[in-house]
Amino acid sequence: MMDTTTSTDSPVAPIFVYGTLMAAPLLAWAIKGDSSKAGDVLSQRKPGTITGFERRRVHRRDYPALIRGNDACTANGYVIFPASVSEWKKLDNYEGSSYERTPVVVDMVDGSKLDAFTYVWKGEAEALAEEDWVFEYFETHRLDAWLKRFGGMVLAG
Repeated sequence: MMDTTTSTDSPVAPIFVYGTLMAAPLLAWAIKGDSSKAGDVLSQRKPGTITGFERRRVHRRDYPALIRGNDACTANGYVIFPASVSEWKKLDNYEGSSYERTPVVVDMVDGSKLDAFTYVWKGEAEALAEEDWVFEYFETHRLDAWLKRFGGMVLAG
């Protein structure tokens, strides 16, 4: 079995997600190709927080962006442990060209620290709102529409 605490040099290094992929059905669709496998991906994620970054709502979009902030800024989310290089590539493809995979250190809920990657916004700063993106709103009001939109599609990986 792979050691999930490997350095970020591993081709299947952990990935910290802070937005739409925190929803288990959407994560299952992205890496397994089927949103009904949400229960299967729960063992592949653990909650954590990163410091020095802030999550912002993207204007007129349902998803957030992560930008560098000061040391007082934090963003909560999940560390995803991809089971294969294919799943890792699918996460990259899901995030697209507006984000850049960046190494981070995640503070895990058990007090440990973990080297991982996250996706940092590289789009226009003007596209970002001042306020944080709220996962609970997305999960309650927008997730179903996203799952319907992506139903029948599969990410390359």
